[in-house]
Amino acid sequence: MSPSGKSHRPKPPIEPTPENLAPLVKRELKRLGSRLREARQASGLTQEQAAEMMGLHPKYMPRLEGGTANPTVATLVAASVAYKVPLRDLFSEDDKGT
Repeated sequence: MSPSGKSHRPKPPIEPTPENLAPLVKRELKRLGSRLREARQASGLTQEQAAEMMGLHPKYMPRLEGGTANPTVATLVAASVAYKVPLRDLFSEDDKGT
């Protein structure tokens, strides 16, 4: 028990429902965008270079990495190839396991 006398159990995962799906999707797109940015930077590419390799417009990259774009599977595969990382690594769990 905590000092306040209340036990601190981890919160159960949020179950997706029609009412809460949009915020969950938005959060996951932001996490995906962050991983894409990290992978691009680790590969030593600029946004413009990455966009050219992936066949995307350079103005799309900030939206993609910022989590405001809804990338296609083809775009994610292109990022995986361009950044030389397995596709699954773009979806890996973070350190907190969430």
